[in-house]
Amino acid sequence: MKDKDVIIGLDRDGNEVKYIVKIPNAEDYRKSQLAYNKAFREALDSGALLRQKLNEYMRQQNLWDDKKQEKYDRIIKEISDCEDTLRAGGIRLSRAKEIAIELKKKREEFKSLISERNSLDANSAEALSDNARFSCLVMLCILNPQTNLPFFPDQKDYDSQSSQPWVIEAAEKLAGILYGLDPDYEKNLEENKFLKEYKFVNEDLRLINQDGHLIDVDGRLVNEDGRYIAYRNDEDYKNRENSYFVNRDGEEVVLVDHGWIKASIAEKKPFLDDDDQPIQKVDNTEEKEEPVKKKTRSSSKKTETTN
Repeated sequence: MKDKDVIIGLDRDGNEVKYIVKIPNAEDYRKSQLAYNKAFREALDSGALLRQKLNEYMRQQNLWDDKKQEKYDRIIKEISDCEDTLRAGGIRLSRAKEIAIELKKKREEFKSLISERNSLDANSAEALSDNARFSCLVMLCILNPQTNLPFFPDQKDYDSQSSQPWVIEAAEKLAGILYGLDPDYEKNLEENKFLKEYKFVNEDLRLINQDGHLIDVDGRLVNEDGRYIAYRNDEDYKNRENSYFVNRDGEEVVLVDHGWIKASIAEKKPFLDDDDQPIQKVDNTEEKEEPVKKKTRSSSKKTETTN
């Protein structure tokens, strides 16, 4: 193998791992199809649904209905219309930005709508079989460059390392080869291409204002974790220092024992009497006089003797 074919990844401990992702050959595809067939039979035997039965099942369980289907179709059309508008141009930049942000919201709404359907589909007989086929190809096509043999000799070995960062990366690269997946899918979404071109987002596709500060879709300042923030003055804003947390209305909030509350009520003030004087807090810890225990009189029984 050529050095350029060798990829360097990292394991969970930060150690380098060298591997090769090869293009599957006819024998690899044949073995992966056998894995698919075996998994498909097992899935059906265990009661997994076929995809063609999925919609019917969702309706029976009230997980999907005509109203949701109408919403599904509407959002698909709205996303398509927004994409066409951005591609066409010829509108004010401010309006184009609004459409791009609205398009982001539409995609999130769509993901939320189909999340339950996707979770059910992931457990369909076909999806489980597809996973088995792909796992087989990963085991056959991820090679050790020192031996030019598969890194994972069997399913058990692969399963024990499948969560390693380098293995996930290798599987993604193989998926890109097999299915033509775009590694820059998010960047190539119509709204993100527009927002990036006009510097409305940073390199991570996070929304920013004209000064480069992170903001949410409504233009409010946020930190890296998405929490609302503000600055005491223009100098702090410029230097991005001394920020503090605020709520959606821009009011400062602080963390206390029972959660986040407005800073203005963090320190509770005493109540006032009719003369507007602070009322001393009632002390309910006064010692109470313990009740006197009654003594019980013991009675002695006389014993009569008869002569």
